[in-house]
Amino acid sequence: MKVYVKSQSGKWLMPTNPANARILLKQGKAKVIQRTPFAIHLLYETTEHIQPVTVGIDDGGINIGIAAVSNGKVLFQQEVVLRSDVKSKLDTRRQYRKSRRNRKTRYRKSRFLNRKSSIPTCKVCGGNAPASQVICRSCLNRADGVHQKYAKIKKSVFRIPPSIKAKKDAIIRVVKQIPLPICRIVLEDLYFDFQAMENPDISGEQYQHGDLLYHKNFKQACLVRDKFRCRVCGAQTKLQCHHICAGAKGGTDKLSNLMTLCDLCHDRHHKEGLKLPKQKSSFYMSAAHVQQGKHYLQAKLSRIAPLRTTFGYITSHFRNNAGIEKSHVNDAVIIADKQASPLDRQIQTKHVQSRKRSLHEATARKGRKTPNRTQKRNNKNVFTLKDFNRWDTVQYKGRVGFISGFTGSSSCYIVDIKGNYIKNPMKTYKQVDLREISLICKNQTIISQ
Repeated sequence: MKVYVKSQSGKWLMPTNPANARILLKQGKAKVIQRTPFAIHLLYETTEHIQPVTVGIDDGGINIGIAAVSNGKVLFQQEVVLRSDVKSKLDTRRQYRKSRRNRKTRYRKSRFLNRKSSIPTCKVCGGNAPASQVICRSCLNRADGVHQKYAKIKKSVFRIPPSIKAKKDAIIRVVKQIPLPICRIVLEDLYFDFQAMENPDISGEQYQHGDLLYHKNFKQACLVRDKFRCRVCGAQTKLQCHHICAGAKGGTDKLSNLMTLCDLCHDRHHKEGLKLPKQKSSFYMSAAHVQQGKHYLQAKLSRIAPLRTTFGYITSHFRNNAGIEKSHVNDAVIIADKQASPLDRQIQTKHVQSRKRSLHEATARKGRKTPNRTQKRNNKNVFTLKDFNRWDTVQYKGRVGFISGFTGSSSCYIVDIKGNYIKNPMKTYKQVDLREISLICKNQTIISQ
């Protein structure tokens, strides 16, 4: 284990061992500034000599690996779990706002294009720009170095959805919070050929011959593929297209996610759990998120430190030669330094929602005029109770966890970093009395262990 050190002037220095940190704290020459990872702040002047530190990042759709290496030694390892509920939260907010406008101002003229993000304008000339770009076509064509005004414009500057932007901004925040003097950043650049992932032998004109080449829609293509027969009983009437992975769980309308069923088998599957024949269904949502937001991530990381990119096959080659197990953190170590060896311990970080949305509490129930704030069913939305806040790091019976919610007037739920409940082994319920826990530190949107 290493203890990270910040100088008196506020600059990160090279880490020290716990024994030296214990002596400095005991003598009053340093103070603790954070718990995970453990770091101290020096209270006296000292030299600020540092060694070059390289940060390697293994990007992903949900799990991210980050490692810092200096002179062949790993100084920092962290696995980050990003939020994947941003889109659903935005959809919920949109639904509440839409219903509220309909109740309060039902005769108001529609103004759904009055937001800045809804009006694509060119950042150079102020004219109209395509929906996915921030530069109009005329300025994009003139960005060839002819005029100094357009010399620094890059064609890779695009808008990205809020859900992807939230993930990339989370990575950027984690990199900025690394308690080491960062000298260089190495990021794994990813290129995905989704059609080749479906059919490795695809080539030439086959890229233009998709699943809908001779069909109107995916439903017709699914029926033709299954020869207009139910995949379970073989019926040829009242056929329906069943989604193997529901749209609410991230499923798509791709042909690999559809299966032909009759109405009876379809109904039995959803109500009685009828087993369906196995069919390989591939989803590339995480890969699409990584590829769509990589230019935004590269542009932001290059402002922190000099950025260099590498490729996955290079990382895989050196990892296999060293006999290292595949994981996001191990890949990040290889990305930072191909000769380094990962540590046994690592920091696990998870991004969470700081507060629960309570927009529905301001909406009066049907037939009533008062808001729902006083309803008992809204007690679950309490985010603070008796000086404890949601996601605070606490200790209970020798185990460290995080408060995930409150119940009643003096109880809470405690979970570990993986979401498993921490409870009294002698009891069957999950609630824990607040008088039996002790506060370690307070958190807001990030929990680490």
